[in-house]
Amino acid sequence: MHITICRPDEYDDLADIFIEMETYYNQTLCLSKSDMSAYLRDKIFAADSGTEVHKVVCDGVIAAFSCVSVMYPSPRFSGQMFIKELFVSAPFRRAGIGRGLMGFIASRAKERGCFQLDWLSVAADPLAQKFYESLGAQIIRSVNYHRVSGPSIDKLARSAN
Repeated sequence: MHITICRPDEYDDLADIFIEMETYYNQTLCLSKSDMSAYLRDKIFAADSGTEVHKVVCDGVIAAFSCVSVMYPSPRFSGQMFIKELFVSAPFRRAGIGRGLMGFIASRAKERGCFQLDWLSVAADPLAQKFYESLGAQIIRSVNYHRVSGPSIDKLARSAN
């Protein structure tokens, strides 16, 4: 298992595992490799995206990836690293890759001066909850996660005028 920070020119190499991730969460979705490569190049690896992408390679195959961002302000004059995505390809699950990647992310958070590391997870996934608990993660019940989408975001955006 070899974990690295991805360079922007590696976007095409990541297209297949990103398609696998999108399909995992939305099985009716049909994405082309060229569309995903363009999305990776133009959005995720854009200079202003603020996203750091990590990949795990096992025997020459990309087995997992994560996407993180550091946000400010945060307590104690530090940053807050947020894991937007962590995905392990199906053939590589339950082999310690997720744990290794989480350790790598935690080391990157410390290197970047972050006091905390946060992420969201599917509450109805008991295996994920057990895994995150084994890492020492706490579920923060004192805050709510909010989302504005679809027509609501359109309406809110129009109110800025």
